[in-house]
Amino acid sequence: MHWKFSRRSIVLGAAASLAGCVTNPETGREQLILVDDGQLTQMALQSWGQLVSQTPVWHNPREQARLARIGGRIAVAANRQSLQWEYALFDRPDKNAFVLPGGKVGFYRGLMEICERDDHVACVLGHETAHVVGRHAAERYSREIARQGALQVAGAFTDSQIAMAALGLGSQVGLSLPFSREQEAEADRLGVNYMQAAGYDPREAVVFWRRMSQGGGGRGPEFLSTHPDPANRIEALRAYINARGWGPV
Repeated sequence: MHWKFSRRSIVLGAAASLAGCVTNPETGREQLILVDDGQLTQMALQSWGQLVSQTPVWHNPREQARLARIGGRIAVAANRQSLQWEYALFDRPDKNAFVLPGGKVGFYRGLMEICERDDHVACVLGHETAHVVGRHAAERYSREIARQGALQVAGAFTDSQIAMAALGLGSQVGLSLPFSREQEAEADRLGVNYMQAAGYDPREAVVFWRRMSQGGGGRGPEFLSTHPDPANRIEALRAYINARGWGPV
């Protein structure tokens, strides 16, 4: 799909960018948000339905119940229990997980199989919940729209690759894409906050990420793909946990 933009559209885009700057009350960070949460949730629901219909489900009642139980506690800790959370356990070997706006979480068998402790599942779900609280999908979508300078046709992007990428999905539904390094670091910090508030041990987040970094070969698993040096990410998280008084770790 190709678009032709006029100078007027670029000016409108710049003006709307300024108008779309809001402060996230959870993080205190100013964000460019140019899309309504309802629009993004609707796009997410459509993609979620397609993904669930195309991806084999791992029929493991014990692990499914474990996932939902831990997810419920994390949602309460994040004060997002009003969302209609849904946790799908997919039968794929990937050591990965993702979240869509509206509270739809995909968790792969390969990742669950290395989560020896509930704290490790809580680490993943805290991280994914933080992407929702941080409005990272809306932010990514808005940045791309502003970059294109085409706000007057923003609604037309709802079926485009831009919209899919904003949701964290590749052109092949089920292929999750990383958020930016800034957003991933923010999700790490918020995630351990939710772990601790939900009664899990935030120190185990460092244990979990170390294990993940050692299990993916030279490139590292998908969860660490936005960071060229996973050790830096783990060290930042370790320092944050100690600074909050939850260590030593």
